[in-house]
Amino acid sequence: MTGSVNWQQALSRYVAAAPSQPPKQHAQETAAEIGTGQQPRADSAHRSHTSIPRFYTKRTPKESPLSQKLERATYARFVQSRRSSLPSNDELDYLWETLLEATAEGGSDEERRIDFVEFQQIQQLVPKKFQSFFAPSIFLQLLQGAEAETIAIVQFFNYVLRKVSLLQARIELGVYDLDCDTYLNEEDIQAYVADLMPALNLETLSSSFHKFYLCTASRKFSFFLDPMRRGKIKIQTILLSPILTELFELREPELPKDFERTNWFSSYSSLRVYGQFLNLDTDRNGMLSREELSNYNGGSLTSVFLDRVFQECQTYGGEMDYRGFLDFVLAMENVQTPESMAYFFRALDINGEGYLDGPTVMFFFKAVVDKMTAMGHESIGIRDVKNEIFDMANPKVDSRISLDDLVRSGVGGTIIKVLSDVEGFWAYESRESFEPQK
Repeated sequence: MTGSVNWQQALSRYVAAAPSQPPKQHAQETAAEIGTGQQPRADSAHRSHTSIPRFYTKRTPKESPLSQKLERATYARFVQSRRSSLPSNDELDYLWETLLEATAEGGSDEERRIDFVEFQQIQQLVPKKFQSFFAPSIFLQLLQGAEAETIAIVQFFNYVLRKVSLLQARIELGVYDLDCDTYLNEEDIQAYVADLMPALNLETLSSSFHKFYLCTASRKFSFFLDPMRRGKIKIQTILLSPILTELFELREPELPKDFERTNWFSSYSSLRVYGQFLNLDTDRNGMLSREELSNYNGGSLTSVFLDRVFQECQTYGGEMDYRGFLDFVLAMENVQTPESMAYFFRALDINGEGYLDGPTVMFFFKAVVDKMTAMGHESIGIRDVKNEIFDMANPKVDSRISLDDLVRSGVGGTIIKVLSDVEGFWAYESRESFEPQK
């Protein structure tokens, strides 16, 4: 790891690496350093402020266009100053070379270590932009074990890379926070991704497809990071999410084929999903009817389940638009995640009581059995499978499976597939032994 390094690529790789400090703590520090739009703290002199929550916040008066322009110009200068305060690629390169020179006799890069005295000596050799990274508290955080007295230079450098990457991302996301409330809506995220696209490995996408790509990309952020559908996502939440890391991975100039197939933001994935939508949209009206969606995944989903999906999801004239289809695909392809389980649990909870009882489980699985027998397969004991599902879910309350039970069980995604998808049941039934999902 000697010589000049492409830090733009290195930063994106290190964002995904396990940090020495918990990622949440990194992002919280970053938000604290750059965050804007926070409510002022209550006056500590008034005891009521510490005991009575604030129920009303005075609405900010609508500003004049000139005032808004002045505010944006001021914020733009602030962002530029923050950008200039971060280490450049050359400066990161210089930091690494300095670490190597200070440990010239320490063996391989991974084996080289420094104690606190050497840590302070290196601080005097690097640009002032790095001074905050040489705080004694950071050295203590990176010590591994109570008896440790040294830290690995690779470990420290990874810490710097990750922190710089988080700061860069926080600054860039903040540019799209037009009202400075530390939240981004879906349009803001699309604008951010649009400006990022030239730096991503997306050369195979035609310009006519860009608007569909932006919708596809932003929808993953909304689906997983805004489960309550508030219409906005806190910037700190975006920073903490692996979804942003997944997007940044497209900065790599060469993408392996298997990578393209698993990364939601790749050209291959976005074209695949859009192609699915076009193939299902047989009447070419830009929407999917209940009948058209029944052909998804080769027609393996039951009619009962699809009916409930259309009853619970937002439709327009009884049909699903592309954004709704993206939510459906994200839920189907990530069924093991809590967000996807919540999406499908609303469809399975036919009584709206917050749990699935025995009759509900048998109702949905009977539709799976009916579809299997119609295809010429032998019937399955519905009650036996119902009992097996309850054993798998192990609900806290007997005979009632809640969403929390599904998530906690580690097999919630499989249970959902068994109750909705013929192929999902076959995949489960064909396994000799079942292992909880990770």
